[in-house]
Amino acid sequence: MSTTAVETWAGADLSQIGPIYPMVGMEVILFIIGLLFWLAFHVMQAGIEKREMEADETAARSPERLQRVFDEEAHE
Repeated sequence: MSTTAVETWAGADLSQIGPIYPMVGMEVILFIIGLLFWLAFHVMQAGIEKREMEADETAARSPERLQRVFDEEAHE
């Protein structure tokens, strides 16, 4: 399947052929957009994990949980 009129790339002068893929010149902008999405994902994920960890710590420190752990250890 050919998407251009080029039959062989050997000796082809790309300056005479023109763009060979869509959105030529957008590479830097797309890179910056991708980088921003990547950073935003990590910031959001860190916040989610922090909230989950705080909820787990709170649950682990509850008086009922601590009493149950102490009771289980006393029976062993």
